[in-house]
Amino acid sequence: MKKFTINKIQEELRKKYCFILGLVLMGMIPVQGQDIGLSMMDNLWQTNTLNPAKVTDRKFIFSFPGVSASLGTSALTLNKITSTNAAGETVINANDLISRLNNKNTVWANTNFETFHLAFGGARWQISLGHAFKTNTSITFPKELVQLALQGNAQFIGETVNIAPEFNTSTYGEWAIGTAINYDRFTFGAKIKFLGGLSNFSSGNAVASIHTDESSVYELNLASDYTINSAGLIDVSGLEGDGGEVDISMTDIDAMDALFGQNKGIAIDLGATFRLSDKLEFSGSILDLGMINWKENAKVYSSKGDYEYKGLDLINLVETEDTDFGQIADTLSEIFQFTKADQSYKTTLAWRTYWTVSYQISEKFTVGGLIHTRKLKGNFDPTVAVSAALDLGRWWTLGANLSHGKSTGFALGANTALRLGPVQLFFATDNLPALFNITNNSYAHARLGMNLAFGKRDD
Repeated sequence: MKKFTINKIQEELRKKYCFILGLVLMGMIPVQGQDIGLSMMDNLWQTNTLNPAKVTDRKFIFSFPGVSASLGTSALTLNKITSTNAAGETVINANDLISRLNNKNTVWANTNFETFHLAFGGARWQISLGHAFKTNTSITFPKELVQLALQGNAQFIGETVNIAPEFNTSTYGEWAIGTAINYDRFTFGAKIKFLGGLSNFSSGNAVASIHTDESSVYELNLASDYTINSAGLIDVSGLEGDGGEVDISMTDIDAMDALFGQNKGIAIDLGATFRLSDKLEFSGSILDLGMINWKENAKVYSSKGDYEYKGLDLINLVETEDTDFGQIADTLSEIFQFTKADQSYKTTLAWRTYWTVSYQISEKFTVGGLIHTRKLKGNFDPTVAVSAALDLGRWWTLGANLSHGKSTGFALGANTALRLGPVQLFFATDNLPALFNITNNSYAHARLGMNLAFGKRDD
């Protein structure tokens, strides 16, 4: 039974042309989140970032820099795919890893650094302005890609398999201007967001198939229609198969470009709330309907064609103790030749929806439910949740939520907000156990921030 030490895998993955597989394998080790808990915290201004129709009970609010981060995998955890050998090394069991993979597997991570938010309003209206830096990353890869890398191609004799990963990582700044208008039991909200793209590294067309001839594992027929995009601060070299190593580096940027971005885009958020009674409220929103046009330092790498290759037996390579991932990657990269073109391209944001209902059982206790969906590389990733919130007076609230998502499984979250005069501190996590034992969890999330809030709004 083949095992690999983590250190050895990491060393081999540094070799040329193995950057995509490296991103996949490293991303499977858990260390624009869903924000399940935040969506239930109606006493916070930050719920407006999930539904532009949400307003607080304060006339003026200033939000200090805050941060949220989350990452997850397709139900994989480090403890499920690793063990400790007699030498005390942590090893990955190839068979265990592969047996736990889905046909399609997604690794995703999001960070959101909110530099500031400002909101003010009266009894029936609210205006807001805010800025944030966001990084959204997702990688979707087929099971066959890992099978090929760890077990060779003999298992695919007579078959054609697509090993192409799909990925996108974008960093951009966001200036948002929003408004909310109340009319009787309804509140409508909209937000326009001006985007400044800082960096992007993504796939476009994603076909890279390998057919192993029935007569021999040495004869491979390959077909590709695969594109890789890069722009902004990211520089990629070596993809053209010129004998050099693949290198991904970051360029310098001045303060103004960092604040406003050189690659322009636009997006909108829409939301509404409906109060059926004093105790029962429904709300819904759709976020991040938009795109970014990447022009600065934009390059598109393309591989398209049919190829025939003889002389490579992948299974012999992976059955030795000195498995050479680099040799496999080098050979495949020489076959799937890339050509480079300096041209602009567009990427769409991963839009999300939130549908919530809340019911105030008593003055101190509220329960709720949520359906959240997001789009990851063309795939819908739904999550459902139930929540409860306890008001412990004017200065402290506690909440908890239980959620289940397609890519996250069951998760128990918790949140709290503390108000000391005009100062409001808050913390939320959608998976509390992951904060204490990350190796047994496939999903982690946390959000932290502080607000200043003044003046009581008239009802």
